[in-house]
Amino acid sequence: MQPAAVDAETKIVPLATLTGRYDSNIWNRPAALLGPGLQLYDFLTIVGGGAQVLHESRDFDASLTAIGTFNAYVENTTRNFFATNISGSINLDRWVDQYVRGASLRVIESLRYSPDPPAVLGGVRAALQEDDIFFRGVNSFRSNQFINTTGIEGKYPVSRDLILEGGYTFGIRHFGRIQGGQDVLESNLFNTITHTWFGGPRYQLTRNDSIAAIYRQTFFTQTRSAGGGRTVSTNLISLEGDYTKQLQEWGFTVRGGLTFAEPVGRTFPSGSFEARTKVERDTVLALTLSRAGRPIGFLQGGAMISNLARVGISHRVYERLSVKGSVGYALNELFPNTDSSFSFLTASSGLSYKVTRTIIAQILYQFRNIDVDRPELQYQLSRHQVGLTLSIALDSLEIEAWD
Repeated sequence: MQPAAVDAETKIVPLATLTGRYDSNIWNRPAALLGPGLQLYDFLTIVGGGAQVLHESRDFDASLTAIGTFNAYVENTTRNFFATNISGSINLDRWVDQYVRGASLRVIESLRYSPDPPAVLGGVRAALQEDDIFFRGVNSFRSNQFINTTGIEGKYPVSRDLILEGGYTFGIRHFGRIQGGQDVLESNLFNTITHTWFGGPRYQLTRNDSIAAIYRQTFFTQTRSAGGGRTVSTNLISLEGDYTKQLQEWGFTVRGGLTFAEPVGRTFPSGSFEARTKVERDTVLALTLSRAGRPIGFLQGGAMISNLARVGISHRVYERLSVKGSVGYALNELFPNTDSSFSFLTASSGLSYKVTRTIIAQILYQFRNIDVDRPELQYQLSRHQVGLTLSIALDSLEIEAWD
């Protein structure tokens, strides 16, 4: 009698984190615009827990990581807060391949809730590339923010060398009240809902080289988070050519074309260059250069021209020790007068040591510099964060389903 085959397997990995951090500017605003009696810097203790769920079956693979944290300040105790970060994906390639040979389908989800989300995306070794529609170097003053993106993308083979690729992403960003002082900017936060769809043909020139023509349209609506005012609707339409090269250990993609923004009636060049080595290597390099139209929800509504450059490196010194670092710069030009700008510079470094099989200790440092140049508001601030984190990933709980 033959043993039954495993039809599906689920692993649940309990996670826990403990962090001590110094933050030179918890309000993310200049001292001159801080309310009376408030302290600009503070020490922070973060306690978190969550789980990573990995599921594998004959039809699909799925992963989900959920972390919740309680963040407590030493001085500004009235600003203690909860935060959460959820990310996941479903790979349906094996399921769709049963019906269309060579087709692929994937769903990606990301959710963040925090008064201090990142301005640009990090993670040099990240296997999943999160949509950056809300992470283009614009940081508002401290306020609770809910950010969610859900995307689906797929490929359909027309012939051996020609495929159709496309997808859709839904995004939402919701602001709470500005913290750290009441001012005229209270009405200058805009809740945003985005719909992005893209698609086009890709032709495989060789085993490693392909070209594509990609049409992308982003339609988004915005309302003031404080209430009142009319709904602002904006449309961004781009048509770009794409050249992609994928080798065994690295790859890059070059895109270039034009983007049209409505209702401002502006057309501008857009494109990107992305290069990265495989995440499995001991040394991972990632480079991104990008110029694109994106929504802005701080200081004004509508669209902006976002210019972004970022380079990151992660190196595994040996089995237990690794180092990482990154530098990013964003210059966002605001419509209708692109003389108004919001620039953002960030640099980070980290050292990770695997204390035991389940415990990792990390020392992390991050620097931010924000420069805002608007007719009604000009300011510049620098922010430093340094901390020590202990991360625990316990042995997984395994659940198997049998034929």
